[in-house]
Amino acid sequence: MSDHIDTLKKLHTRLIDSRDGYRESRKQVSDEAAFVGFFDQRIAEREKFHTELHRQLGVDGVDVSEEGSAAASAHRGWLKLRDAVTGDNEAVYDEIINGESALVENYDDAIKATAGHPGYEFLTEQRAAVQRAIDEAKAEKARHVAA
Repeated sequence: MSDHIDTLKKLHTRLIDSRDGYRESRKQVSDEAAFVGFFDQRIAEREKFHTELHRQLGVDGVDVSEEGSAAASAHRGWLKLRDAVTGDNEAVYDEIINGESALVENYDDAIKATAGHPGYEFLTEQRAAVQRAIDEAKAEKARHVAA
């Protein structure tokens, strides 16, 4: 299998992990209005990004799993436990920023790997949206800390 396909499969899995992570987090923050809106936006965005990438991989004849990674499942379990114990909103923003930053790195790899391969131009736009989510989380964290 070519390197660009492996890289795209990794991004595909990471998008599933991201969406599922936000879904799990959303269940835990039903009383935090700031998080609810942010998480709902990310869930919808990740679902859209996943669908676009999944569709293009299908056009290219690539079969991909609809399961996230085992590591992400374990990580979500740890976050759930930690958040239940600490209730620290600043830590939640830190986790969002860390997770989104890792996703940006996956996008950077995928954009580089697909240079010259038609059909993947949407990756640049998706990456920019993830960067905006990081910027929004950083701004919310700063606002929360200042309050």
